[in-house]
Amino acid sequence: MSGTSIQRAVLDFSPGTRDNGNKENNVPTLRLIQFSKAPFLTFGTVKLGTSKSAVLQVENPTDDAEAEVTVEKIPAGKGFSVDHRTFTIQPQGSFSLTVTWTPAEEGGIRELIIFNANGVLKHQVVLLGRAEKLHSDRLAKIQRCYRRCKTQKTEKENRAAKVIQAVFKKWYNDKLSERTAAAIRIQSWYKMQKCLNQYRKIKMSTVFIQAQYRGHAQRRCFQMKRLQLHSALVIQRAFRGRAVRKQVANMKRATVIIQRWFRACVERDVRRQTFVQMRCAAITLQATYRGKVARKSLKRQHDAATVIQAAFRKYAAQKQYLLLRKAASVVQQKCRATILARKTKKDYVALRNAAITIQANWRGRYRSKKAAALVIQRHYRAFVYGAETRRVYLHVREACVTVQAGFRGMRVRKELKKRNTAATIIQSSVRMFLCRKQYFLLQSSAIIIQSRYRAFIACKTQQNEYRALKKAAITIQAAHRGFRVRDGLKKRHNAARAIQAQFRMHRMRMVYLAMCLSAVIIQRYYRSCVLQRQERENFLKARHSAVVLQAAFRGHCVRSSITKMHKAVTVIQANYKRYKQQSAFRRQRWAACVLQQRFRAQRRRNVELQHYQEVRQAVITLQAAVRGMKSRKITKERYHAASVVQRAYRAYSERKQYLILKSSVLTIQRKYRATRRQYLEDRRKVIKAQRSAKRWLSHRHKAASVIQQAIRKFLLLRRQRRVQQGITRAQALWRGHCSRRLNDNLKVVKLRHRLREVSADVREEDKLCNKTSSALNYLLQYKQFSYILEALKNLETATRLSPECCERLVESGATNVIFTLIRCCNRSVPCMEVITFSIQILLNLSKYHKTTEAVYSVENSVETLLDLLQRYREKAGDKVAEKGGSIFTKACFLLALLLQDKHRAVEVMKLPKVLDRIHSIYRLTARKHKMDAERTVVKQKMNLSINGSFFVQATPLGFNTLSLVSRFVPDWVLTKDKLKDIVDPLRAIKMVANTLSIVL
Repeated sequence: MSGTSIQRAVLDFSPGTRDNGNKENNVPTLRLIQFSKAPFLTFGTVKLGTSKSAVLQVENPTDDAEAEVTVEKIPAGKGFSVDHRTFTIQPQGSFSLTVTWTPAEEGGIRELIIFNANGVLKHQVVLLGRAEKLHSDRLAKIQRCYRRCKTQKTEKENRAAKVIQAVFKKWYNDKLSERTAAAIRIQSWYKMQKCLNQYRKIKMSTVFIQAQYRGHAQRRCFQMKRLQLHSALVIQRAFRGRAVRKQVANMKRATVIIQRWFRACVERDVRRQTFVQMRCAAITLQATYRGKVARKSLKRQHDAATVIQAAFRKYAAQKQYLLLRKAASVVQQKCRATILARKTKKDYVALRNAAITIQANWRGRYRSKKAAALVIQRHYRAFVYGAETRRVYLHVREACVTVQAGFRGMRVRKELKKRNTAATIIQSSVRMFLCRKQYFLLQSSAIIIQSRYRAFIACKTQQNEYRALKKAAITIQAAHRGFRVRDGLKKRHNAARAIQAQFRMHRMRMVYLAMCLSAVIIQRYYRSCVLQRQERENFLKARHSAVVLQAAFRGHCVRSSITKMHKAVTVIQANYKRYKQQSAFRRQRWAACVLQQRFRAQRRRNVELQHYQEVRQAVITLQAAVRGMKSRKITKERYHAASVVQRAYRAYSERKQYLILKSSVLTIQRKYRATRRQYLEDRRKVIKAQRSAKRWLSHRHKAASVIQQAIRKFLLLRRQRRVQQGITRAQALWRGHCSRRLNDNLKVVKLRHRLREVSADVREEDKLCNKTSSALNYLLQYKQFSYILEALKNLETATRLSPECCERLVESGATNVIFTLIRCCNRSVPCMEVITFSIQILLNLSKYHKTTEAVYSVENSVETLLDLLQRYREKAGDKVAEKGGSIFTKACFLLALLLQDKHRAVEVMKLPKVLDRIHSIYRLTARKHKMDAERTVVKQKMNLSINGSFFVQATPLGFNTLSLVSRFVPDWVLTKDKLKDIVDPLRAIKMVANTLSIVL
């Protein structure tokens, strides 16, 4: 504890050191407080394949809380690692964290390590370093040889120095330190003067070069500004004139539109008032007519209801009458049957005897008659069953008749059975049997006749009722249908009026919206022009400011680096002097502290000893007076105790003094060793810096020599080239002069003058290469429609006239952008212009054999072209259709050029529905071509009737597609057999089909 307190005392008395700029020699420290500055952990230069570690000191300045620190983020991908991910720091404590860097790639690096303290505060540490590649084996071998030779030489020098030191050390030790110090001061002063002279030379050269460069840059900037000012004035004059003319035209157009709108509004109000009056009159007439029709319809419905009620009452009365008549018929039949039965019984009694007589003769015929009766019964039962079914089918009334007939039949059969049994038992006579047979036949005939008559009457009644109901239903249906038709007609009239009103309103609204949209578009365009001019001015100002700031910043960086070098030398010298003075001061301070502690301890010991002796003397005196006999014993015991205490105190004091001396010695040793280590490190860095400076000077000298040699060679070649160009130009001028002297005329002279005027007005941006660059820049960066259209126009001209521009466009990747533009466009006129220029650019690229594959290799290129064929297949006639036809023909021609290769054609044939799409497009194109041909013939016949001339259209001849496609060459190829592009849609789609070997 005493050693720690002494160290703290020493640190408290040490003077504050100056915060120099060279913090590389100090240990970086991270203080865990808010708003602490991020320390820089520098690794210096590290070879690839090796590792280097650096120590980071993390301090906890708080007095009452521990700090739990976690490494939250470390750039492990760059080769950085730490030995502890999580650690705890006591209050007023610190922790040394080792950061290791193993570089994986060459170059400088600047990364961050993020620490999280107690999960709340986040701190950063900046990592700086540079990785360099290892030298080759040969260089390493040379270095090893050089180091071995240097080591041997150093060992020889060391042995010689040891011998010299052994001889002279006896008498040279006293003056060695002074001579060493003087030599170091002389060396430092000499090196300082040398560096100062070199720095002054470099500074003068730099200032001279900077002055020359700034003067040149200023002159060039002034010339450029003058040219820009002149160009800006010309552009401004042209633009202002165009803007004024456009504004006047817009105002005139707006005035005409407003007048048209006002006249249309007046006309609309007049027509609307007339329409309202007519509508009111029509509504009045319609209401009157509808009331009349409704009353008439209601009267018809009342009449029909009366007829239906009368028919129903008639039917009910008739049904009641038939029931009564039927009951009367049944009563009459019963009465007649009773009378006939009595008469028959009398006849039976009379004939019984005769029957018994002839019974023997009748039995032979009995069985045959019985069979006949059974047949009659079967037929009768079948008739009854059929009548019953018919009666069930006709109505309930007929069912009742059928039930009664069945009951009567059952009763007749039962009676016949009884009579047969009685005839069999009592042997009835033939007469009685024949009479009964005749009776039953008459009865059945009467019943059949009655049932038939009743059925006929009922059928006739039902037919009359049905006709009446049918007539009433037809009347009701006709009235209802008429009402429904009139109601539907009324609704259709109302709907037609509403549709007409909505259509007129929609048409006027569309006209008004078109006028508003035109005004908005004009305003947007004007505002965009104004905003573009402002943005251009702001950009020029910003660019000028950026150039000025960059020049100032670069000058500041150069001056700062020179100032840092100067400060570094000054700091090294000051640190060394400070170290010498601080070392002497620390030794003196340590000696003074040791003397003070020894003096204070001795004085304290004397005071304590004197106090103890006084107390002891008083105690002894009191004991001698009070205790008497025991005083000697107590004195002896206390004396013994005092001796023990003294021995212990002396031992404690000696041990404490020993520990203090030991800690002081260890502190001095550590300080000395650290100082020695720091001195060796500083010496190594200074030597390394000197070597780097020498190497850099040598490299700069070599580079200057190489640059001078290259400049001389370049100037010589340029001089030779200029001489050669001058000779060639002189020869060309002479040949031109001879040619003009032989073939000159007035037309050629005028043409030559115009060419000279055009050549004089040609600007640098009018070249194809510059146009291509600007167009590619607009196409790849801008999104405004006008810029894209202008870029496509320039690219179409460049690809049509230059193969280099075609290759450059393909290398820039603009083909993908062009296909994307085609897919994003709709059927509006501006989009059709964009598609036309895009297809023409792709055609120019496809005609050039080096860029054909680039057009085909774009994803979904063939499908995009097929979509274009289906979208723009209209017939010619209006403006949009003409553009659509041009797009259709060019797309067909482009497909034919792309599919010349058989492999490409096979790949396209494998795509789904390609054959169906081409067949449908061909059929539609052929039909429209036929209609156009017929229309042309009709027009020519009409011209014949008017002008008396008629020309029949020539029939298109067949052609070979492969030979025809192979003769299409780029426009910059000027041959006689060169073919023009195809403009006939039918011929174009036939070319595509023949290229794919499709049979149409």
